[in-house]
Amino acid sequence: MKLRKFYEFVQADFEAIKSFYLKDELNPKIWDDFELDEEIRRNLLQIGQDFFEGSNIQTDVVDIVLCGSLCNYNWSEKYSDYDLHIIVNQKEIDDNPELAENVCDLAKKIWNAQHDIKIKGYEVEVAIQDQEDLKTGIKTGRMGGAFSLMKNEWIKRPEKADFEPDEKIIRKKAEPVMEQIEELEDQVNEDKYQAFKEKLDKVWKKVKDFRKSGLESESGEYSTGNLVFKLLRRNGYINKVMEMKNKSYDKQFK
Repeated sequence: MKLRKFYEFVQADFEAIKSFYLKDELNPKIWDDFELDEEIRRNLLQIGQDFFEGSNIQTDVVDIVLCGSLCNYNWSEKYSDYDLHIIVNQKEIDDNPELAENVCDLAKKIWNAQHDIKIKGYEVEVAIQDQEDLKTGIKTGRMGGAFSLMKNEWIKRPEKADFEPDEKIIRKKAEPVMEQIEELEDQVNEDKYQAFKEKLDKVWKKVKDFRKSGLESESGEYSTGNLVFKLLRRNGYINKVMEMKNKSYDKQFK
């Protein structure tokens, strides 16, 4: 009988939970009440335009939108970045939605890997989003605040929710996944690639399902599932999965 190895997690593994508490105001480095700093707006517009022009994707830009925690009350000095979304009609890219999505995703990954841009101390992360997905995200509450940089106005103004994260529940749900990831790190040099990949895919699916089910729930971005996903991203465990994927793939050819 194989004895299970138990992993002890230090408090630092859960410090990111503190970043889930809501602030009383939008980030004052970026916003004056609900007015976006004009220099920041111009810089973000320039980055968005340069990114999309360099992608060589043949479609019109509907809007360039700032969203994510820096458009909301859940911003964090340590973890927040500018979520800069180029809004397009993906049907104009290709009739196959999966192919269109892959083209947009690849352009995003290439740009973000090649650039390390910071404005007022926060990194800029670009993405291409379908206009219908933006509408759905706003309607369902999956997206909090959303600000049109092109029109210089709110698409959806954030609302301060009556919310406090349940630290015990978030930790309780995250720990088993963290244990599984630690166990896989011990096996990455032992297992054959295909067998290891199946184990890794199973854990990765569990991580993604936390976010998917959370965002689709009534609580949306404040759901326990989404916060567990954010914790695993902020404490480095999602990065561990990505590193193991690359390491296990490369190892099979040695």
